[in-house]
Amino acid sequence: MSLRLSDPVSDTWSLKLQDTVTLTGVAGHGTQPKNTLEFQPTLPVRLTEHLKLIARPEFTLLDSVPYAGGQGALRRTTGVGDTILDVVVAPRATAWLLGLGPTFVFPTANLDQTGQGKWQAGPAGVAGYRAPGWLAAVIAQQWFSFAGAEDRAAVSELHLQYIASYVLGDGWSVGTSPIIKVDWRAAAGERLTFPFGLTLAKVVRLAGRLPVKFELDAMYVPVHPTDGAEAIFKLAVIPVIPALLQAPLFASR
Repeated sequence: MSLRLSDPVSDTWSLKLQDTVTLTGVAGHGTQPKNTLEFQPTLPVRLTEHLKLIARPEFTLLDSVPYAGGQGALRRTTGVGDTILDVVVAPRATAWLLGLGPTFVFPTANLDQTGQGKWQAGPAGVAGYRAPGWLAAVIAQQWFSFAGAEDRAAVSELHLQYIASYVLGDGWSVGTSPIIKVDWRAAAGERLTFPFGLTLAKVVRLAGRLPVKFELDAMYVPVHPTDGAEAIFKLAVIPVIPALLQAPLFASR
């Protein structure tokens, strides 16, 4: 079950609630904590006997952001963030983890500090391999802005998440899952965010039935923009839920 919940193209339905504390630079105020609460369901649907569609929306429920105000004073604002939606098509029942489809960003943030204010779209893809006891994969997302608030900057941003997971036994697993970010429109030397770190996870069954994965991440960010993330800590709770759609949508006759 631990590998199934780490697999980005798994058949398993799950609900991920994640709290992230980011130590980030704020101009004139050193390093400050930023707190983000996200909800990310994974909803795979069988299209045929050999293909599945995976919808993975990501809702930023709460984003507490430190920033330097107009007079240079340290301020903090809290609101909801933008919403991300990945929709990929992947083959079923194969050791190779493959998926391809579109990805979108919807400007649902209610504050300038918690969102980019732009409608965005682009390609998304998954490539990896799963074997007994371990898996390794890469998830790529590239967004280009095409509409939105005219006073907000245009967006061209790449997210590249590299994932590795190894099962230790008794529900425990260890691995890594950082997200490399590239802001193509930033000045040279300010584009790249490159974290690395460790993920420790444990799957338990609540009431003897419902599998729930608890996941803890700690990451150091040696390469980042001047006012970017310096360290990242995540705590996630990922319960498995029964698939609401069991049969293929387009069954062969």
